[in-house]
Amino acid sequence: MEARSTLRPSDLIDIRGFEGGQAHHRFLVESLKQRLPVIKHLSRDDAARVAEALGGELVDFKIDEATEWALKVSPFKGFYIYFVLQRYSPEFEDRLLAFYNKEAPELGVPAEDASDFTVLYANAIIYAARRTLNRELPRLSRYL
Repeated sequence: MEARSTLRPSDLIDIRGFEGGQAHHRFLVESLKQRLPVIKHLSRDDAARVAEALGGELVDFKIDEATEWALKVSPFKGFYIYFVLQRYSPEFEDRLLAFYNKEAPELGVPAEDASDFTVLYANAIIYAARRTLNRELPRLSRYL
């Protein structure tokens, strides 16, 4: 599956773009870091298959040359979460980042819920990868 949407960095916000988002920023960064040991094993093609399994899509988005892929999911109409895998290794640690469409805060979604949706969908990426890719991936817990 090829990327269908082209995004610019100015189209997106991070959790701090939501009212009260600063208080959830650290939690979200740490939560995504905990899930990275599994998600970093997904190639661009793997991410496209996982996105399809989740009803999402792979999107054309680059932060810089380290951007491996960007996956878009939607918990509900008008609210989009973008997961971006940044491959910085071996010089620096890889990172999994989360962004949102700029209009999301206007829907009245509080930062706490946006953060929770993001963690739940990061988990769903892992579940879908295990189910869809049919190969061994590292385990983080009994469920993940």
